[in-house]
Amino acid sequence: MTTVDDRPVILGREEPRLWTRNVRPLTRANTLGWEAITFAETVLGFELLPWQRWWLLHALELRQDGSFRFRTIVTLVGRQQGKTTLLKIVALWAMYLDRVHLVLGAAQSLDIARESWKGALDLARGNPLLADELTRVTTGSIETAMTLTNGARYRITAATPGSGRGLSVDLLILDELREQRDWEAWGALSKTTIARPNALTVAISNAGDDKSVVLNSLRASAMAETDESIALFEWSAPDGCALDDPEAWAQAMPGLNRGTIDERGVRLALATDPEPVFRTELLCQSVDALDPALDPHGWAACTDSGLDIAPIAQRAVMCLDVSPDGEHVSLITAAVRDDGKVAITEAGSWNSTDAARKALAEMLPKIKPRALGWYPSGPAAVLGTELGKLNADVRDPITRQWGPIGRMTVDRKSFREWAPGLVEVRGDDVKAACQTFADLIKARKIVHKGTTLLNDHATGAKRLDQGDGWRFVRRGAGHVDAMYAAAGAVHLARTIPAYAPPPKSAVW
Repeated sequence: MTTVDDRPVILGREEPRLWTRNVRPLTRANTLGWEAITFAETVLGFELLPWQRWWLLHALELRQDGSFRFRTIVTLVGRQQGKTTLLKIVALWAMYLDRVHLVLGAAQSLDIARESWKGALDLARGNPLLADELTRVTTGSIETAMTLTNGARYRITAATPGSGRGLSVDLLILDELREQRDWEAWGALSKTTIARPNALTVAISNAGDDKSVVLNSLRASAMAETDESIALFEWSAPDGCALDDPEAWAQAMPGLNRGTIDERGVRLALATDPEPVFRTELLCQSVDALDPALDPHGWAACTDSGLDIAPIAQRAVMCLDVSPDGEHVSLITAAVRDDGKVAITEAGSWNSTDAARKALAEMLPKIKPRALGWYPSGPAAVLGTELGKLNADVRDPITRQWGPIGRMTVDRKSFREWAPGLVEVRGDDVKAACQTFADLIKARKIVHKGTTLLNDHATGAKRLDQGDGWRFVRRGAGHVDAMYAAAGAVHLARTIPAYAPPPKSAVW
């Protein structure tokens, strides 16, 4: 018997722990899985893992009239098990075998959707048989797509409220479904398949948390078996299992010791991951919260629905941030109160950078914050030109005058010098801002109104370890720009000199 460190090797399970049973034995007459397997092995040259073969056979089951038995397939499996390879196979098989006209790949961030698409494109380009049928590849801000001679097309999009509108999709691939924390993206994407008589939606992910509302709802529907068009194929560990139970590993990780992940890698993750992370990422078990960056109890305790920042408005600073997909912009105000706590409020939020550009040009000269912070090395760089223009007109913290910096003269001995106007948060200061913000929340030194925006972004914020510190995860974790903006605003409010009345020596 093969062993690892004197332990018997545990192989990942071919069959999922939970799944929707087929109605009859699967043959070449009642599933297209055999066709897809042949395409993968003989054309693409893949040696499929047992679980991938199993999935293709069961997911592509047919009704007696030849249509797909399922319209929506929810697949749950641990990380690093070969799901991206499976998605590439399904997309290319459907396109090259004339099973679809349009494939649409979507994920919470465009980068994740592009990973599968780019992998499929590389496979097609690297195979002489497939390359001959590849007629067009488009990569741009408007569309990223590949098109074949038979007219089949594979394009990608980020999972947003406007995703796929106007499209009629035969095969919809939803990667990392756990990241959809409201129904807006699902509402837009799922409707793209309604007009297609034999459309298939493949939703694949590892387990999420209580905020993964779309994944949790679809899974519950499949488990209830009230809708025969929804299937569930779930490779997961049993509830309540021990973290170090190899049998539980095998149930959640079908690629275990089969070429995608080995026991040494799992044991390393077990030794280094927080329990919620290990359970959801590798054991594919839903948890209450995924490695939250901010203490949820502390955040709740910092709520003051009656918070009014007006009495300390003269101390206020602001910080701006943009989500990686450009679909959300947050402007947060912060000011230090007399009791030492930092009050934060929403100054504005927009669903596009274009809307933010227009609004900022009008509102900032009227509000006149002591300082405006931003993260120039992050997604907010798309607003860099506009923010630079706004920096031409700032209010000096000493004279309280509003005008170009270059025209201002003050008695340099009467105050601590600092740069008014636009303040850049870079490098280690980004980590310091995030970590300090989290520490102040834990110590109940932050006060906020508990608005929907702040609560949603706070509960969705996760940690990304970097060196000896950490910052908030930006990609694949939903929008957290409000928390970046809040952390930056708090950082500025606590580090710039305290407001003082203008000295008599200041002149304009």
